[in-house]
Amino acid sequence: MITKKTNTIGIIVPDISNAVFGKLTKGINHIFAKQGYTVILCESQGQLENELKLLDVLEEKQIEGLLFAGVDVNHTLVKTMMEKSYPVVLMTQEASEDEGVLNTVIHNNVEAVYDAVKFLMDNGHTRIAYLGGPQNDYSSGKKRLKGYRRALEEVGIPVRESYIGQGEFSFAFGYEGMKRIYEENSRLPTAVVTGSDVIAVGAIQYLDNMKVRVPEDISVIGFDDSEFATYIRPELSTVRISYYDEGEKAAMMLSRLMNEEKNVPVIEYVPHKIIRRSTTRILV
Repeated sequence: MITKKTNTIGIIVPDISNAVFGKLTKGINHIFAKQGYTVILCESQGQLENELKLLDVLEEKQIEGLLFAGVDVNHTLVKTMMEKSYPVVLMTQEASEDEGVLNTVIHNNVEAVYDAVKFLMDNGHTRIAYLGGPQNDYSSGKKRLKGYRRALEEVGIPVRESYIGQGEFSFAFGYEGMKRIYEENSRLPTAVVTGSDVIAVGAIQYLDNMKVRVPEDISVIGFDDSEFATYIRPELSTVRISYYDEGEKAAMMLSRLMNEEKNVPVIEYVPHKIIRRSTTRILV
């Protein structure tokens, strides 16, 4: 049990090299630095064994609260977190089991991809492919795919499984995923929604190698609105998520929890926005 005030907060993320978690951490630090807290940042590599070990290590460090970003927040993790002496706030990821048991700050992944697909539909596209995150990633993988499927099914467009790919949030997957769609479909999509800007850039590189023009032949939309989205050519259309704001909101929620004996768990959503740039076009 915590026996004294340490003014220390823990953060667990799966990958510290990912720019998303860099922005998230900056938002967290902005809140807690003003309150005189020190932040301990830990990388779990998204592995359950590592995450469970870090939860114990941070308890030994007598942290006063934890901000947790994982890949699959399953029953084992939720149960362990609820047994800890410190409060926990989930960020960027909802619990895949025991939903609603832990306080959470996140963007609405289903609605974000749904809106991206609807944006393309409003611009005349009906043959829309999807290259998204890993299947085992509950919020950024499964829920984004759900948004894609829902948007198509709502208007009666058949979901082509050959238009769907899931893999790592990487340039390599974007390239290979687009390659598979190109090679396995006699009729190509006119647009591709991706689960991250990095995936989008990989897809665009493959299309460029095949002399398929973006956006003249195929439109591409990313996700995150990374800094490089406006540096590449053509500039990348994307779904903007303010991970800095998400970090701030999660930090403020945790700060409240550390000063309350009891609370009713809530899920707070950070807004998203579709940003039109040069990789999407209107079909005539």
